[in-house]
Amino acid sequence: MDTKIGKNVIVVDDDRSIRVVISTALTRAGYNVKSSGTAAGMWRLVESDFADILITDVGLPDGDALDILPKFQNMKPNLKIIVMSARSTLLTAVRAEKKGAFEYLPKPFDLDELLNLVSNTFNSNKIIKINNLQSNTPKSIYDSGPVIGKSIAMQEIYKTISRVVNTDHIILVSGESGTGKHLICKSIHDLSSSNDKPFINLDAEFFNEFTNDKFLDKINNYLPNKINAVEGFYGCSFYIKNISEFSLFQQKNVLNFIENTMPKFFPINFDIKRPRLFFSSKVNILNLVDKGLFREDLFYRLNAVPIKLPSLKDRFEDIFELTTLFLNNYLNLKGSKRSISYEGINILKNYSWPGNIRELKNVIDRICLLSSVEYIEPSIIRDVLLEDRVLDDNKNQENLEIFFNNYLKRFFKDFDESSTLVNLHQQFISKIEKPLIETTLKLFRGNQIKASKCLGFNRNTLRSKINFYGIEVIKKRKV
Repeated sequence: MDTKIGKNVIVVDDDRSIRVVISTALTRAGYNVKSSGTAAGMWRLVESDFADILITDVGLPDGDALDILPKFQNMKPNLKIIVMSARSTLLTAVRAEKKGAFEYLPKPFDLDELLNLVSNTFNSNKIIKINNLQSNTPKSIYDSGPVIGKSIAMQEIYKTISRVVNTDHIILVSGESGTGKHLICKSIHDLSSSNDKPFINLDAEFFNEFTNDKFLDKINNYLPNKINAVEGFYGCSFYIKNISEFSLFQQKNVLNFIENTMPKFFPINFDIKRPRLFFSSKVNILNLVDKGLFREDLFYRLNAVPIKLPSLKDRFEDIFELTTLFLNNYLNLKGSKRSISYEGINILKNYSWPGNIRELKNVIDRICLLSSVEYIEPSIIRDVLLEDRVLDDNKNQENLEIFFNNYLKRFFKDFDESSTLVNLHQQFISKIEKPLIETTLKLFRGNQIKASKCLGFNRNTLRSKINFYGIEVIKKRKV
């Protein structure tokens, strides 16, 4: 069969069934396909100058495909390479990018996704730059932690990180408390070519009374070892935590820091990497911009590369790997092995995790301490999670007044005194009173006499409120 220019693909995977499925799908889509199950076979096919695109797995029986990619790029600079891997780790994504891969595709994937990727690859003019990982970055550091997870959400984050590791773009990481925002930023720094330089944590206080002439003296207060010359900060990273909680005055100083201080002290030098800026936020800053609580000009400076971290409940498939990591950490720290059954893992997966990964780590530490034997009983896991739920409920109860005060502040922020809004008291009371009555009735299985006594109403008052709010009363007998 005659090959068609720009329609030739090599598929390499040691699993024959995967090779057949991918090759068949590509052939039906109009591509000419050749395949191999080894690194040696891949090498022969590339040397034959057959393909425009190479699709290869990482782990091959006779070698690591990523170690060969730079040679292919030097030999065939126009060859575009798609790397697929079941090793769905951050380091794999970063290595693939740095070794010259056009795109990284974690397994398992949808065939339609692969076909779209191949089509887009043919139509792309993307230029590949090959950068080998620095020798002082251990290749195994992120294979099993600290940034782990095979969920789709984490795979997308890995792709983003792999593309920005050695750039100077500002990074804005957002996510709920405990999702690992600081860890993501530190990981990007650690995987960069400047990982031997300090990762400097700055807080809101740093941006109080901020002036350019005091920059060096002030920033040295945040370092264990003083840096006397500006040149010593090249390659460093500055991490500014919870930027969404900064006052408008502090936000102004942050903007000045980005637009004036950084260019003044660190002019562009193509031979030396300028300091990198990382910001984190617990909330969506754009919502604060809409409410006038955050500077719009600062938001668009920070939002160059946004990374949104999912909550743990939205990546429950990663709980097993995270739990294994924390159990291994306990073994390394205490020298005592602990294990959890599938039943125990399922209990963990069905929990809501309001405290996210940080809460999971604390729970694993507690159940390891409570268990005197290697095998952790599911009952212990249930008890610890129940205790966490009670503490969380108590915390919410204690903060109810604060929550409602904040709600009222937001409500009245743009309140117009000339508006025709009336009966405001009843509107707010109904938001609390209706769910209170509904919950109390359920507690007493629809018994209105007991519910009214508990609420402090007489029975007629309760009836009228049930009718007013349209509450459905379901009576249940106690079994």
